[in-house]
Amino acid sequence: MLKKLFGTIIVNKQKDTLSMKKNLLVELCNEFCKKKNSRIAKEQQRYMKSKMPYYGIQAPQLKKIYPPLFNKYAPISNKEYRNTILHIFNNAKHREEWYAGLAFANKYKEFIIEENIDIYIEIIRLTQWWDTIDNIAPKLIGTALKDSKNLGKFLIEWIKDKNLWVRRTALIAQLKYKKRTDFTLLSNLIKQTCHEKEFFIRKAIGWSLREYSYSSPKDVSDFINQNKDNLSHLSITEGLKAIKRINAF
Repeated sequence: MLKKLFGTIIVNKQKDTLSMKKNLLVELCNEFCKKKNSRIAKEQQRYMKSKMPYYGIQAPQLKKIYPPLFNKYAPISNKEYRNTILHIFNNAKHREEWYAGLAFANKYKEFIIEENIDIYIEIIRLTQWWDTIDNIAPKLIGTALKDSKNLGKFLIEWIKDKNLWVRRTALIAQLKYKKRTDFTLLSNLIKQTCHEKEFFIRKAIGWSLREYSYSSPKDVSDFINQNKDNLSHLSITEGLKAIKRINAF
């Protein structure tokens, strides 16, 4: 009897977890439908060059929709966190649903851990555009790996990936690290990709250099001077932006 009862509890808990994933996305979609604006949606889709349609909801409105629903469906375990995020991204029909998935992933700091790197990379491979990757790379992956001894191992692996968005992730994962940036590692990553003509790689190189220049302008300036023949004009311009602004005063 106890075994049967225990089994029933486990089954019910699994059903509750499944319902949580589905119900959160359903309720998000219901709220988004109430706020949709077809004119703005067309503009957003055109601007983002997105095949996936928009509801036409802007960021301030989205931020008001999230809190009550996220609180209602707050994950109580890492498994729930992972499954909810994957369900949202794999079943989204509009881009705002992806944005909701990102907001959910970022809200629960206790689950932004190295164990979840695999799902963050899975989402990068699924979404493949700057509006999602530029959130996931520094905020989720960067946070999860900040104190990890495996940081270099992951970034060195990703910089060789065939997917340009995974390579971009390797370049910008340390954006929030400031003085804690492993600049030797970043320099090596840049040297492996500076030959690429892809805009999003060149931009990422410049962005990563610019962010580190706030903490160590001399290191960045020296690196650019030593590698100026290999770096693109875009990477150099972006990398020196903050330094030139400071020197102008």
